[in-house]
Amino acid sequence: MAENSKQRGYLGPLLAVIAVVLLAIWLIEGSSNQTKLRGWTNGWKEVTPFQLPRRAPAATTYNGYIYIVGGIDGNDRYVQPVEYAQILKDGTLGKWQRTSPIIEGRFYNAAVAHEGYIYTLGGGSGETGEQNYPIASVERAKINLDGSLGSWQIISHMSTPRRGLKSVLHNNTLYAIGGYDGRFLKSIEQATIQDHGNLSNWQMEQHESIIDRYIHSAAASGNTMYLLGGHMRNPNQASYSDVESSRIQSNNQLAAWQIERYGLITSRLVAEAFSLGPFIYIAGGHTGSQRLTSVEVARIKNSGQLGAWRNTTPLPVARSAYAAATYQNTVYLLGGGGDGLPLNSVHMASANLHGELGYSQ
Repeated sequence: MAENSKQRGYLGPLLAVIAVVLLAIWLIEGSSNQTKLRGWTNGWKEVTPFQLPRRAPAATTYNGYIYIVGGIDGNDRYVQPVEYAQILKDGTLGKWQRTSPIIEGRFYNAAVAHEGYIYTLGGGSGETGEQNYPIASVERAKINLDGSLGSWQIISHMSTPRRGLKSVLHNNTLYAIGGYDGRFLKSIEQATIQDHGNLSNWQMEQHESIIDRYIHSAAASGNTMYLLGGHMRNPNQASYSDVESSRIQSNNQLAAWQIERYGLITSRLVAEAFSLGPFIYIAGGHTGSQRLTSVEVARIKNSGQLGAWRNTTPLPVARSAYAAATYQNTVYLLGGGGDGLPLNSVHMASANLHGELGYSQ
């Protein structure tokens, strides 16, 4: 009995200490979570603008840096200098700096970065307006440790010249999708990124997209690729609302494309699509008659198919022919056209558990 009393005597203070520790943990974690909740703002945050306004550029991220490549300025001149900025811990951007210019002026091009190299593909070149022509060249530059770039080199040519194409990178495989070569294209081709940033020969995919896609949108999540919207060659309707998907197979070939059950709420072209977590988004763009601020989101099911689209956090300004790039759970929208002039503004947002876009203060 005396031993039991002694144990109870120790147990009481011990339980009190445990209770105090648990209370402290709850207060620390609870207050931290409350701060995070209070700090979350639905909307887009404007971050450091780049130096040279440009419409129809491409953008990509790598190792904590963001890059903007190509585009044309307000005088319809190609912007050949490439700019880059460091992505800071809170997702905002440091000061933009110029680095090595691309060799061939181009807009409506694509860009990706992989294993220490950055690539830009296709686009339109030559005289702007009616004399502009699609190109097939692919340029590559080495990414230095400080984010700057070495000299660009033309290292490859796609099988088909493509203006207004999209590119998707999956593992070591680079896909060039759709665009315009005098026709609106359904074709897709791929190349493998090899040692030292070299590319294999480009090979056409067996399965073309169901709908011809030009100045369209594309995104990938897991082993599924999605194509959205784009320019419709139809005097009565300018843009598509269709969405189609394909599985990337183990040999990196694309399976036959399927039209998704749910189309976009608003038809649009010169928009950008991106995936964040279990969601895919399409933002801004143009209907053919007006520039858009609306942003749509759909949940990606385990099968890779998409749920119904719904409107989510709109853009602060109408924006089309811009570039988009993701880093971790954050997306950046860069440049493009707004109010008739090229933009140099950049907006960022992250996704919460419900797919709404916003940022922490």
